[in-house]
Amino acid sequence: MHVTDAFRSGRLLRVAPFILALGAGAACSTLRTTLQGYEVGSNGIARPQQRLREALAASDFVRALAWHDEDELLDRLSRATAAYYAGQFLRAGAMLDTAALVSDDRITARLSRDALALVTNDNARPYRPRRTERLFIPYFGMLAYARAGSWSDAAVEARRLLAQIGRHDGDRDDRERPLHATLEHLAGAVLERAGCADEAQVAYRIANRLHGRAPERIAPPEQDSAEILVVVERGFVAHRVTERIDIHVGDDESHRWKDDPRREHDDDAEHWIAIAFPALRRSERRVGSTPQLRVDTAVAEPTVRLSSLVDDAAMADEQRDRLAMLARATARAGAKYAIARAAKDAKGELAGTLANYGASLLERADVRSWHLLPQEVELLRARVPAGTRSIRVEVEGDGPRRIIELGTVTMRSRALTIVPVRLWREGRSAESIAVR
Repeated sequence: MHVTDAFRSGRLLRVAPFILALGAGAACSTLRTTLQGYEVGSNGIARPQQRLREALAASDFVRALAWHDEDELLDRLSRATAAYYAGQFLRAGAMLDTAALVSDDRITARLSRDALALVTNDNARPYRPRRTERLFIPYFGMLAYARAGSWSDAAVEARRLLAQIGRHDGDRDDRERPLHATLEHLAGAVLERAGCADEAQVAYRIANRLHGRAPERIAPPEQDSAEILVVVERGFVAHRVTERIDIHVGDDESHRWKDDPRREHDDDAEHWIAIAFPALRRSERRVGSTPQLRVDTAVAEPTVRLSSLVDDAAMADEQRDRLAMLARATARAGAKYAIARAAKDAKGELAGTLANYGASLLERADVRSWHLLPQEVELLRARVPAGTRSIRVEVEGDGPRRIIELGTVTMRSRALTIVPVRLWREGRSAESIAVR
């Protein structure tokens, strides 16, 4: 690999301080994020992410709400998620409203951060939620307002969710269809509960078009009957891990003859370029476990059962971003190589070696993501007798059954009641969980 004479003459070395100065305000944040990337826990997940997941799974909401992330948007999304599961629904809704604005604003690239990323890593760039992550901003906002009883605000978020799903009609990956259909049906249910029956029916029809298991129409319950829709969220979405390759850069012939004192070998043979890139890794998932809905002591057979793996949609996102990510990694590798060569030409062997090592240490994949999203979202919709009922979900798997008590729920005649629940872990022992 060879660089231009301009780079060889040291021009890039003289320009590098200017590039770094452009991102001076973000340099410390980038360095901290890069160093944290070396803290890796089980299954390759970054330890800071693992600690936040553990805090929420243990209902340690004090620790989760005090969480801080270097990126403003990711920080807000993480704390909004913690507020939602802590039962602070209006706070979560307000935080998600502002997060949606910041997310939209980040569509516009910030050149100074991109310049810094060219000589450090992609952590210098502002975190930009991927397509699936963006869908969950109005999703959580919708459910937060619904649980707070603010149905007009919940309807606004449902419309936002439907609008976002609709934008992807022209380039939807088949792996996204089950999730989009599930969220479309759920948004329709929220609109139905909010009194927007016509909009709800449109959402149901679109959900059916996306996935045949979603019904096209929902007939109203009979007198003295009610409907319940349990939104079961399970596990954690696939997380990003760092993969890395090291490439020797130089003339193979000169490298082969480098021990021959009669031949002066090319200095390119002394350089190695590290390229780091993110890869998705799924969290553990119990295969074959199917939630069963019980009302009082009887099993309630769902009239609608929709299940979707968020992991599948996340994999489609990762594939879409791969080309741009590889292009940035290639450009960054070339820039770092040029800086190391320029340092060597201008300051000598030691300076070149230190620059090469420094560039290698700074090369770290951007593994930031909204990693608190569920791995699976399943809808269980059933007709039940109206009145105050005891609701539970039982999960059958390869171990003893797991019982999740949803408490007593009062359901009005011919009305729809929406009850969300999150199963953080797929435990193997029998247990009873009281839902906050």
